Amino acid sequence: MASQTVISTSTKPKKTNRIARGLATNELIFSAYQGTNDEVFPHVLALHIPKGSIVADVTYGKGVFWRTIDKTAYDLRPTDLTTGVDCRRLPYGDNAIDCVVFDPPYMHTPGGTAHQNHQNYENYYTNNAISHSSKKYHEAVLDLYFEGSKEAFRALKPGGMLIIKCQDEVCANRQRLTHVEIINELSRIGFAVVDLFVVVRNNKPGVSRILKQVHARKNHSYFLVFRKVTPSSYRVQKRNAQMTLRLAEGTHSSVYHRSPARRGNKSVSTERYASGKCATGRAGKSR
Repeated sequence: MASQTVISTSTKPKKTNRIARGLATNELIFSAYQGTNDEVFPHVLALHIPKGSIVADVTYGKGVFWRTIDKTAYDLRPTDLTTGVDCRRLPYGDNAIDCVVFDPPYMHTPGGTAHQNHQNYENYYTNNAISHSSKKYHEAVLDLYFEGSKEAFRALKPGGMLIIKCQDEVCANRQRLTHVEIINELSRIGFAVVDLFVVVRNNKPGVSRILKQVHARKNHSYFLVFRKVTPSSYRVQKRNAQMTLRLAEGTHSSVYHRSPARRGNKSVSTERYASGKCATGRAGKSR
């Protein structure tokens, strides 16, 4: 019987030039914190805004966000309605600012004393007045976010950052996921969402008189971080009824799909845009 030759198939591991770089640590910046705005905001700046940047805080208020931050590390431009500057009409030229911080009142005040710990919406802005009668309540709050963000887009340099503080609410017994609505609209006008931070409040919300609780009481808010994307790297997305949320990420892998559609006896070529990923995402203190 002929002897069989056994051939070894074992191979030596390939040599590689890959080197594990960086410092091994779990001391990281996280996406959710229990605390206050002035405790979380420094993390947002540290991760996304280089020191020396021109930062326009257009709703500066009492400067709560900046309590623990060395303001000399940034070229800070603090403005507010109380200083005569409306966030929808900023005194800056086009493409002039590195970062805009935007924290408008994020709840309307239907009962006069509701949400007293945040800027009173009706006292600060006139969207609910006769001159803006087409926008009421939550829609007026959204309109302020959208108009302020459009103005921030104009003032920001290409690649500039927009930091927005917001909170969801229940309005007229309807859930309004404000952070989702903002992301949808800003993605449409040319911003790319870069990050999201959740701030869970330390204490319980105020006492409410209720017969039966229907919705979970909101005890968290958000810092949303956007980047102004240059036209060459971003294409405006159109909404459709099937997609409730679109996040335009910092790097898009967008493609066009062409599909035939028939109308009667004629064949029509239509373009359907597909890009981005779907995702879904505490109460803010007075500034």
